[in-house]
Amino acid sequence: MKQLRYLLILVIMFSCTATRQARTTPSLYSNDQEWKIKTDDGWFSAKTISFGPYTTSSRKNGVSDAMNASFIKDPKNPFSFTLTGNNERLPVQTMGTKRIAFTNRSLPAGLNDLAPDATIYYVLINGTGNDPLKRWELILKTSSYLELNDNKAAGILRSSDTDIRITAHNRFGKVNSYENICYEFQYRGQPVAAVMPGSKPRIWVSKDADADISKPVAAAIAAILLRN
Repeated sequence: MKQLRYLLILVIMFSCTATRQARTTPSLYSNDQEWKIKTDDGWFSAKTISFGPYTTSSRKNGVSDAMNASFIKDPKNPFSFTLTGNNERLPVQTMGTKRIAFTNRSLPAGLNDLAPDATIYYVLINGTGNDPLKRWELILKTSSYLELNDNKAAGILRSSDTDIRITAHNRFGKVNSYENICYEFQYRGQPVAAVMPGSKPRIWVSKDADADISKPVAAAIAAILLRN
């Protein structure tokens, strides 16, 4: 009887481990789709980040006059930078704010139900070469570790006619923790990119990602990496 109980415990433990391992390696997170990251942060130079074909400029504190975000009346820790590469030069403005700033703006259900004082990370991205008048905005909330366990919605990257859903998970860390948070970008229900910020950042981009989508996604990834 004791042997049977011990065997059942081993089977349950193996099943949980196998499930956890399977969840950490969906198709997006393969070695051939991971982009190398290089961070330059020397004594006499400001921090810049390079990944894939892209490179950021250094951060410039404050709100850029060229980026209109006047509906946010009290931006927190604003900074701007430029992302270059892949025949693009994309100005990017980032800032912190509260949910109340979006009272008169439509938001996805996962963000619309937040408390008025909930923290929001907000990013504006100017249009690409193909769509110079199209602007993108990234809206990202702070997820609970219970939401991270299940890869729940954490935000959105959107333009006037395109929505890219963003979820957040802790599959590369411990269950019930904020360890190794990873943000996943989903377009038309399929993961197209992901970024894990922190001391050991990682990036994955699907080889099947549409070029017009991957460019604003790259700018959003850069904004998440430079935030830390």
